[in-house]
Amino acid sequence: MSAIVGERDKLIMNTVPRFAPANDRVLLLAATAQAFKVAATTIAAPASIDFTAGLVNMQGQVTFTASNASVLTRVGNVATLAYAGMVGDSVTITASIVADGLTYTASQTVSKIFDGLTGNSARICYSKTSLLSLASAPATLSTQGTTSYPPIDTWGAGTVWEGSPPLFGAGESLYRSDGIFNPASGTTKWSAPYLNALKVGQLSAISADLGKVTAGDIYSATLHGGTGYPTNNYSWPSNGGSGFHLSAQGLLIGNINVPGGFFQLSSTGYFEMPGLTVTPGVAGVAPVARFSGILSGARGSFDLMQSPNRLAGGNEGYDLTGAGLYFYNADGSIAMACGKWPR
Repeated sequence: MSAIVGERDKLIMNTVPRFAPANDRVLLLAATAQAFKVAATTIAAPASIDFTAGLVNMQGQVTFTASNASVLTRVGNVATLAYAGMVGDSVTITASIVADGLTYTASQTVSKIFDGLTGNSARICYSKTSLLSLASAPATLSTQGTTSYPPIDTWGAGTVWEGSPPLFGAGESLYRSDGIFNPASGTTKWSAPYLNALKVGQLSAISADLGKVTAGDIYSATLHGGTGYPTNNYSWPSNGGSGFHLSAQGLLIGNINVPGGFFQLSSTGYFEMPGLTVTPGVAGVAPVARFSGILSGARGSFDLMQSPNRLAGGNEGYDLTGAGLYFYNADGSIAMACGKWPR
């Protein structure tokens, strides 16, 4: 190995760190067994199953929950399900943790397998997908044999079901289906799949019914609702519907294209509602407010009021100022003055 003598070599060797640390976060959940094997003597093996949560690029206490009333004991990030504490023939254990406002989850399902010619056994299959979600219909389906899996494209286009979790990348999610093999019929009955894990580059990849949400600071969001605003486009509805749109472009309420009230406030400062518009000014041009309709019970002070033609730059019309009322001919000469003269 040559000596480090060059300025470039010294700069490289003295730079700390010389690599960017990984920042992907993953919550993993490993189980010491997938099932309790129950003998005819009703003695189960193993007596308990441990669920160990593994954290990648994050730290903290993981929360464990059971899908039914099964009892869990925990030490640190390890939860234990004893056979005596298991309720029903199957239970799903879910681990979750919140890091920087994002919730990460992982789950494992455990079943009871009973010895005997008529005992059922649990099976699991997985499929990755880039779809936003998979279908929930059919709720169940059956396949023949102990090594069969749901057909390709079941519950979603492009899904391929297999016994082990496939590798998946950003923008993809991993779905899981639980099955029960019945030796009496020789068939496996699979249930509709559920999300097992996902990996996204940004939250826009997630589509979910969030229910009731208590949120803090929400940045760069578009909110829209009502029959007139089915998409996030900032424009008045053309389908006769109503509703609202709120985004960085502005606020729209109602529908200007149908009778009734409406309201617009754009990010440029433009303001409009029935009978009133305000156009923001630009460099060298003052803002303009336009009113139409009946002004009732108003009192105020105006520096200058002009007829439309005079306001547009024409000669003919009138000016109302604090000094008086002045009418002008087409050539710009005074036709009549009521007030201070000369103006």
